[in-house]
Amino acid sequence: MKHKLLLIFAFILAAKLSHSQIIDRYGINTGLSYSTQIWDDKLVSEESGNKYKFGFQAFLQAEKDFGSFLALRTELGYIQKGFKNNSMELKFSDGTTAELINENAVLHDLALNIGLKVKPLKSDFSPYLLAGLRGDYMIFNSNIVYREPASGMTFNVFEPEFKEFNKFNLGGLIGVGIDIKDLIYFEVEYNPNFTKNLDTKGLSVKDNCWGAKIGLNINKLIK
Repeated sequence: MKHKLLLIFAFILAAKLSHSQIIDRYGINTGLSYSTQIWDDKLVSEESGNKYKFGFQAFLQAEKDFGSFLALRTELGYIQKGFKNNSMELKFSDGTTAELINENAVLHDLALNIGLKVKPLKSDFSPYLLAGLRGDYMIFNSNIVYREPASGMTFNVFEPEFKEFNKFNLGGLIGVGIDIKDLIYFEVEYNPNFTKNLDTKGLSVKDNCWGAKIGLNINKLIK
């Protein structure tokens, strides 16, 4: 409940900033996510060997300056999380092996970020640090899929677990970047989850995600 209240508060704050006349910068950013999930089997004390996969992300963003070296940034957008198949094989009683159709499990999330941006230098090429929160809401997911050669039947490997996933998750957001003439910026970020996608007696699942993106302050471009 606390997580949902925090997300609602962040949405209200983002809406107020987006409609305010005192916004200093607004624009868009896009780039790649690099994510995996940690599946902890509590019954055998073993973590999965899931691999990282690349995905897509895109956000609308707005910033308000508080002095020369501090700003509040809000972002609303879409991000792909999930993980890559860990080379598992499905074998059948007749000795045949299932064909891998889709090797990535993808979570398609709406995301809201809110964070403080610290700019220690004021110059045309200004590095900065970013620290804040990210709330993710899963819209839908796509599974790792195998096909049985003889019958053509397909198998969604993690469908039972995905059905039990929490829609909303809350995490941190830590980033470093560089502003170029207050117009374009490049950024690398890390998004550790505070909450779990799934937490049962037998299984715990948690996101782990990195990202890299390029952004454009549209109001500075048309000014």
